[in-house]
Amino acid sequence: GSAGSQSMRKARCVNLRTRQLNIQNLVKYEKHHLPLSAIVFITRDGIKICVSADQKWVQTAMKKIKEKLPAKRK
Repeated sequence: GSAGSQSMRKARCVNLRTRQLNIQNLVKYEKHHLPLSAIVFITRDGIKICVSADQKWVQTAMKKIKEKLPAKRK
């Protein structure tokens, strides 16, 4: 088969977006470290977008997402 038909087990960020995203549309994020140090934001529609982890707005967006998540109480 061709390389395009093979399923990727884990998404990897090879290029990063620098433009700020609308935080309201983001529901989750994942931290990636290879091949680049990045944050993958996941939108309400399930779209994954890689962004550079060291941008100020990215840190703000991560904080907002954490605040929206239900607090885990024991």
